[in-house]
Amino acid sequence: MCFSQNHNSKNYSIQEKESNLLFQHTNKLFAQVIIPLNLSINYTWAIPNHWADKAQIGQRVEVQLKNKKYAGIIKNISSTKPEKFEPKEILNLIDELPILHNKQLQLWEWISNYYMCTEGEVMQAAIPANLKLNSETIVIWNEESEYDINDGTLFTDNEFIVAEALELKKELKMSEVQQLLNSPNVYPTIKKLLDKRICFVWEELQEKYKPKYENFIHLNPKYDNEESLSNLLNNFGKAPKQMELLLSYLHLIKTEGEVNQAELLKKSNASIAQLKSLVEKEILQVEKRRTDRIKQTLISNTIDFTLTPAQAASLNEIEQVFINENVCLLHGITSSGKTQIYIKLIEKYLINTNQILYLLPEIALTTQIIRKLQNYFGGSIAIYHSKFNSNERVEIWNKVNSG
Repeated sequence: MCFSQNHNSKNYSIQEKESNLLFQHTNKLFAQVIIPLNLSINYTWAIPNHWADKAQIGQRVEVQLKNKKYAGIIKNISSTKPEKFEPKEILNLIDELPILHNKQLQLWEWISNYYMCTEGEVMQAAIPANLKLNSETIVIWNEESEYDINDGTLFTDNEFIVAEALELKKELKMSEVQQLLNSPNVYPTIKKLLDKRICFVWEELQEKYKPKYENFIHLNPKYDNEESLSNLLNNFGKAPKQMELLLSYLHLIKTEGEVNQAELLKKSNASIAQLKSLVEKEILQVEKRRTDRIKQTLISNTIDFTLTPAQAASLNEIEQVFINENVCLLHGITSSGKTQIYIKLIEKYLINTNQILYLLPEIALTTQIIRKLQNYFGGSIAIYHSKFNSNERVEIWNKVNSG
């Protein structure tokens, strides 16, 4: 009985496994992928079973088309297999999380239909260059990298091999990277090196974002108490310039809360050499810190005006229209107070944690409107226009992307 029972149990286990495999096979998933090419339709690839629970819409994947490899973006996921061909499998998942939201993909589709172009062309224009890898990509060594590639704790074996080769040759084709690693699936390794800013891609090196770093000055902690600081000031002797520099530091730290090196040298009319002397004497310390090119003001929300009866009536009509419609046209002559109505509407949506896109037809108008909006909303305002350089644009992109 025992033997028979175990035998039946074993048979049941085998059948169950076969059933599960059959279930997985018949329920295979397929992804419609946008790649940065002028293609009339988006092609479909099969999602390997081991990635079925990880693949997401908006995620970058590595796919192959006519012997070339591309970083495409999943637009749709379906269990319906194409009828007329056998889809090839996706080679790799490049990202753990999507880089695009579903709303953005819907916008791409609308742009494609409205402007009679392909979604691949929209992708080519819409996302940064280092997200559009293909098998002809040239990877370029970053001379300003902050990382020590000999530090084994910072890199995997594959990352180290590629980084070392890049340091020697300065640039590599993607096909050369594949030969180095003896593997066709090199995109995840390249992505990690891009994230660490070990390298750049393509000829767009001059367009790549470079973080801005500034030096900030600190007083050596041993002079934090009044007695030691007083003794220090009394013992400067024949170094009046260094004395003036130190006094300027003490003034700035009290009034500003932190001391930027450039501001300190300007205020004290001192030179780098004089500052370096105080650092060598271990009186001051220098900290290199990453800073924003676009300074963020404090977030505030103080609406200190009351609408006129005519403005209040217009605002009420707009809100009534928005109940049933998505669009409302407000017509008013110059200086009739349209901006005040917009500000009240913005306030309402900000309070409900929504976002607002305020478009202006002419860059010359921005200064006046920005000043007015910042008076009421402070650091809740992010500004974008064509006169920002490429580094500033990336910083705005990152701020919006991170909420």
